[in-house]
Amino acid sequence: MKSTWTWLGDHLALDFVNTVVCPDGTTRQELWDGPEAMEEWLEAEPESLPAPAAVSADDVGGLRRLRDHALELLDAAVREQELPGDSVEAINAAVVAAGTARVLTHRTRSSTVVTTSTDPLRELRGHLAAAVVDLLGREDLANLARCGAPGCGQYYHRSRPNQRWCSPGCGNRARVDRHRHRRLNGEQ
Repeated sequence: MKSTWTWLGDHLALDFVNTVVCPDGTTRQELWDGPEAMEEWLEAEPESLPAPAAVSADDVGGLRRLRDHALELLDAAVREQELPGDSVEAINAAVVAAGTARVLTHRTRSSTVVTTSTDPLRELRGHLAAAVVDLLGREDLANLARCGAPGCGQYYHRSRPNQRWCSPGCGNRARVDRHRHRRLNGEQ
């Protein structure tokens, strides 16, 4: 299994959108670079998700497009802008097409997503889209941030108000980079 998936385990919507990395805000590094990578991600994802028996290149492309809509929504939310209508429609359409609903389980503060779809790919799309709806509807949305460390750019939840990086590793990388730039520019 790829070490690429070590960050999985946050909110499912963040695990979903972080399958593409935009380290400088513009250049994209695709982690779902084909069916094998998506199957590895599905296997590594801690949340139980419906998985198609086989994933085709077209399936990957469709899920990437859905993910890109989710990225646009999270980016707008982080910037505190109005959510783009076409992305709202795409996410809502995936939820509706799968007949997705969030229901309570018997444990306190626990819920699960169910769908009426019998198509595993449509069901997967519905689960992922429902996670985006859940994340964007949360009261703690102000804690959503994008990592500012060089080479990262992933989304995460802040655990404290002044947190700027998604992980200690990213914080160390950012400090080393800042120190290197200061030395190159003759600053102390």
